[in-house]
Amino acid sequence: MHGDVETCADLSAEQAAMKKFLVEYELPYVHLVRVGIQAKNEGSAISIANRAFTDCTLWDNTPEMPLLYDDYEETGDSGDVLEFKVVGEYQEWPEPEVCVKIVERDAAARRACEYLIAAHECSNSVSVREALFQSALEEAHAAMPHLSGSTSSSNGTAESEAKPTVVAGIEGGIVQWMASDQPMRYLVLDADTVGNDSMDVTMENGSIAEVIRTSSTVLADHLPEWVTKLVEEVEGQ
Repeated sequence: MHGDVETCADLSAEQAAMKKFLVEYELPYVHLVRVGIQAKNEGSAISIANRAFTDCTLWDNTPEMPLLYDDYEETGDSGDVLEFKVVGEYQEWPEPEVCVKIVERDAAARRACEYLIAAHECSNSVSVREALFQSALEEAHAAMPHLSGSTSSSNGTAESEAKPTVVAGIEGGIVQWMASDQPMRYLVLDADTVGNDSMDVTMENGSIAEVIRTSSTVLADHLPEWVTKLVEEVEGQ
């Protein structure tokens, strides 16, 4: 045990003595873009491409001007040995540049699509499907942060407020009303079937349960401001 303590202390001292260096390498690349253009002649096609580039519409990928290639190709001898160099020393790592954030957002968008497809194809478990949908939503927020300002917070408050919330009003053991902060339907399954017209339904685990017959799902009252204030009041006590 004593040896383990000394080892941890040595590692901490070693980590504290380490510095943060920004190391880079560079390779020569050519940005190659190809678009399809219908024109009377080559000169006209080039003029159309120039205008589209100036107007920032060259990458719109329309049927009239399809984007056929857009990539960076390495130039020179690809067999050259990479040369790394230190370009800075920092107390804390600098903020990643936009190019890195774009890569991260693209990766999050792909994961969101994967979760969404998996949720759509999941038919044997409601809870698994909902978990996949929630994961897809979280990745979508990461991919589109400019649309997620109200759902991101370091303290978690905004995140909890973003979750759909339903308030159920029950009196005498019977649901009298429902209110929600987002438009949603609700369905009540009442297992107290004595003296009532009942029906059999399949539960999540595959078992059959007898419940009171419900004609259809019902829309909850959409009261977002009241529901939000009520949740804050209840959770604050």
